[in-house]
Amino acid sequence: MIEFEVTKGFPPGLRERVWEIVKDVNSMPNYWKGIRELHVNRVSENVFEGEVRFAFPSTSRVRIEVLDHAVVLHFLSGILKGTNRIEVRDSAIISTWKVEMPLYMKPFEGRNKDHFSQGTEHALERIIEAVKLPSVS
Repeated sequence: MIEFEVTKGFPPGLRERVWEIVKDVNSMPNYWKGIRELHVNRVSENVFEGEVRFAFPSTSRVRIEVLDHAVVLHFLSGILKGTNRIEVRDSAIISTWKVEMPLYMKPFEGRNKDHFSQGTEHALERIIEAVKLPSVS
């Protein structure tokens, strides 16, 4: 099992702007570079289902729930099974991973954990930077 949490702080007063980016499910590949493509359909008001194609050559079935200031990716089948919960608090964005990879990937679990953790740090930083940039009118 790969489990870790990454927290990145942001200046006070930006929570809603950060949340606008996080809850935009279709924009995930812009910030999460580990996601090459995301093909999902809305199945109810706050639930999306479909497939994610990762930067490494593999896919997973995914169900995405948009909750109150949190988005939960449920990897249902494929190379990843488990969850990534992305939560926006008053002055921090937190990503909590709990995923498993197939048995043949177990020898690479430590390296993959480091890789996913670093990718998560970069994704959260990109989201915060996008919010800090002045908007163009």
